Amino acid sequence: ASIWPEGKELQVDITAPAVLANSEIKDGKTSVTVSVAEVAKGETAYVTLAAVDLGILNLTGFAVPDPEGHYFGQRRLGMELRDIYGQLIDGMNGALGTVRSGGDASNAARMQSPPPTEKIMAFFSGPIEVGPDGTAEIDVAIPPFNGTIRMMVVAWSPSGVGAAGSDMILRDPVVVTATVPRFLAPGDTSQMILEIVHADGPSGQMGLTVAAEGLALNDQNLPRQFDLAEGGKATFTVPITSADVGNHTIKTTLITPDGHALINTLALSVRANDPEIATTRRFDLAAGDTFTFDANVFTGFQPGTASATIAAGPLARFDAPGLLTTLDRYPYGCTEQVTSGAMPLLYLSGVAETMGLGSGPDVQMRVDQAIEQVLSRQASNGAFGLWRADSGDYWLDAYVSDFLSRAKIQGYTVPDLAFRLAMDNLRNRINYAPDFDQGGEDIAYALLVLAREGAAAMGDLRYYADTKADAFETPLAAAQLGAALAAYGDQTRADRMFRRAARLMTAHTDQEPALWRADYGSNLRDAAGVLSLAAESGSAAVDRDALAQRISSAGRTLSTQEAAWSLLATHALTTDAGQSGLSVDGVAVSGPYVRLLEGDGLTPVAITNTSGAATDLTLTTFGVPEVAPDAGGYGYTIDRSYYTMEGNPITSPALAGTRYIAVLRIKPVENVQARLMINDPLPAGFEIDNPNLLRSGDVRALDWLNPTEAQHTEFRADRFLAAIDLRGQKQIDLAYVVRAISPGRYHHPAASVEDMYRPHYRARTETGQLVVVE
Repeated sequence: ASIWPEGKELQVDITAPAVLANSEIKDGKTSVTVSVAEVAKGETAYVTLAAVDLGILNLTGFAVPDPEGHYFGQRRLGMELRDIYGQLIDGMNGALGTVRSGGDASNAARMQSPPPTEKIMAFFSGPIEVGPDGTAEIDVAIPPFNGTIRMMVVAWSPSGVGAAGSDMILRDPVVVTATVPRFLAPGDTSQMILEIVHADGPSGQMGLTVAAEGLALNDQNLPRQFDLAEGGKATFTVPITSADVGNHTIKTTLITPDGHALINTLALSVRANDPEIATTRRFDLAAGDTFTFDANVFTGFQPGTASATIAAGPLARFDAPGLLTTLDRYPYGCTEQVTSGAMPLLYLSGVAETMGLGSGPDVQMRVDQAIEQVLSRQASNGAFGLWRADSGDYWLDAYVSDFLSRAKIQGYTVPDLAFRLAMDNLRNRINYAPDFDQGGEDIAYALLVLAREGAAAMGDLRYYADTKADAFETPLAAAQLGAALAAYGDQTRADRMFRRAARLMTAHTDQEPALWRADYGSNLRDAAGVLSLAAESGSAAVDRDALAQRISSAGRTLSTQEAAWSLLATHALTTDAGQSGLSVDGVAVSGPYVRLLEGDGLTPVAITNTSGAATDLTLTTFGVPEVAPDAGGYGYTIDRSYYTMEGNPITSPALAGTRYIAVLRIKPVENVQARLMINDPLPAGFEIDNPNLLRSGDVRALDWLNPTEAQHTEFRADRFLAAIDLRGQKQIDLAYVVRAISPGRYHHPAASVEDMYRPHYRARTETGQLVVVE
């Protein structure tokens, strides 16, 4: 039953105009008065106000907050579990069990958009104290907007709660609605539709102009003046041709008969969504020689897409700036990838700042965001899921806990409860780990993290080193157990485990077997990890130079794991980078030399080696090639096709407003196991049909399809993404619903599939053109 909230219900009212014209808004703000009554004597009340476009709220089904219903409404009967196991388990050997309620994070498809064409109406005030007269004046920031704004107020005091909602219509006397695609590719042709509706004020002759920056508009058929009747509507079409990559603007100006200028500014992003490539060149710069770094390094890349990093000396050996940039630009975001992107920033923040990845506070913000994101995927038992809160991936648990431990040591804020749960999860994993004759990767990593925190049992470390040393199957696992022993001062056993790791490294070549690795690794990742841990532990049991040479000569794109551990090795080996021995444009460089350069018109930079010996230079360029590669790949084939909703292949141009099925078919060349990411960039003439609207994006209702179950999917405004665990399947089929929008001719980027942890196993379709007609 519900509870009668006697004396605990606050009466809240919102005073705001029912209809407001944009011309009445001063300095982009309007004032709203919130009144709160029934506040208990001697208490202070507080309010928050949210003002949001009603259309957005309708899409997501968001309702006005109801704290009264939450606290006093009818509840279902609850259930509680009680036991005494927590009193029986020794706290030194296992964490006390706790029962926590709640579910996993939502697996709903997420829509992520390019920059919106117009500013979104979304305002939140934060807590505001109510005055002694029971009112609070709140200035609401409002961008140029036509539509309904829903205002939602929540009020509270020490003994009461309340809420209220109110709608306000905001509109110009003549409403100008401009519709453009969400984005374009270079060279696309499309159109902007202008709808002009008379709502209020004088009617008659209107003046109209349209101007654009960075885009070509064909406004020859657009009238400079036209008549608009009272309550009438006029529609005009303006052809658009895109040019260079960038965020461009279109400004429409309507002059009403009484002389008011109604200005509407749209943002239109031009993107090159074809796959980006990275090229690394390493060379020696002899004493006295000069290398000129200019725009020629961007030859062959599309304008506006290229950048380059250059490093000299110790940081050049492993291409630290190039790897940092690769991790920073990595487009996907599972828990392992988020952790890999942030882990090196704990130690190489100075290099990141020099490269333009942000100042000190920016780097700290990136790490703080990574901590927040991985903790959002922590389950109630302290474990971590790959795409959502989950448990059962023990190596991932240790990897994320390692990051949190390192971050805490470096002074970052890690919530105590979350960190304690993560450590308890690792302790429980060790205490209840089954015996094994091969493997042990997660056990070794958990022991290392616990040892760093002083929470590992020395008996466990010695047992695994003395009894199970030969059972650890990967070089990294052996090295991690060695590093755990070194952290406790047992250097003899530590060196023995590092020698075991060295022997395993000799047996493992760089030819990767197409097998499933639960530790997300590769032979190259293991080499980087062994090198990093040996350097951190001060062990001379491995040949560091040989491992460094193996890493630096990889000659291929690195996975996130390989890049992160290579950067950790760079930090461990480069405690003092020393002087670079270089001059740039005649000015001596102090400290290590690292630079990030962008832009086709950059000023040439002359780098001269002023030392008495040759120095290493590493140049890495990133960008979208001008000439798209042909369809093909290694290890996989991928095919993309479109069908009508009835299952018939499309054989003619797409019709604007019509829905189609996009089907992706991936086939491995041989029997392999892998974690795959499928990336299908959209042409600007297609939009993914919103899967939140009436399940319209749910292809399971189409019986002629049999799509493969994905571990994770994302429906973004400019692409479809899916993560698939391939465990021997001969074919993967994926499908989603798209809708043709604006008529025009659009570039169609290639779809691709890649093994996220063996990135040289990848394939792509060909690029093409999409034509949409009315």
